Amino acid sequence: LIQPGNQSTCMQRMRTLPSFPRPKSLTPNKHEKKTSAVLIALCRERGSDHISLLYTRRSRHLRSHSFQISFPGGKRDEEDDTYAECALRETEEEIGLPARRIELWGEGKELHLPRTSSIVPVVGVVPDFHISELQLNPEEVEEAFAVPLNALILPTAARHTQFRSGYSGPVFVVEHYRIWGITGYLTQLFLHSLLPANLLPDCLKSNIKFIRPYKLPPKASHHHKEASDPSMRD
Repeated sequence: LIQPGNQSTCMQRMRTLPSFPRPKSLTPNKHEKKTSAVLIALCRERGSDHISLLYTRRSRHLRSHSFQISFPGGKRDEEDDTYAECALRETEEEIGLPARRIELWGEGKELHLPRTSSIVPVVGVVPDFHISELQLNPEEVEEAFAVPLNALILPTAARHTQFRSGYSGPVFVVEHYRIWGITGYLTQLFLHSLLPANLLPDCLKSNIKFIRPYKLPPKASHHHKEASDPSMRD
């Protein structure tokens, strides 16, 4: 999966990703004028040929999205000449993984997403990786962990989340980790780009849209109480 031939195919797919199918109910806001980059790190585990993806859980001290799972990365600064520089800088600031440890594959397509900054996924390989080498910044990161690719492609890992605003998105559940939202969406896109057709599991082969329209059911009569909120489904 991390040989030069597959690297080239993967990055070609990452540079031609489909546009995010924006729900009509989500109108643009000021956050969408900003840009950011994240690192999708393929970690070759020390002492084995196993490949994992590296994730972080955002710090409890952050004002937004605290405790949520994400890829390392953040907003692009003026001194960042490229999105790759942004992703590598943010990765070192957050988890102490220096740029010299990352074999850069390149930048994917800029994704314009509703209610948040646009995101450029940057892909790289970390050889001889062990989680113990990371030095977390507690102001930004609560924890860092690596999820084996084999675990992400199990049928039992594939889920979805239904949002109140009228769309649903992919979710990956591995052990006690629930990878959802933008990070789940990016994980789905990357697995489709990385895995050859013969390795793509049936649970990921569907060509349905990643974000599916969903109509809220009619409100219940005021004579009856609703047992639960049907607009949120896993």
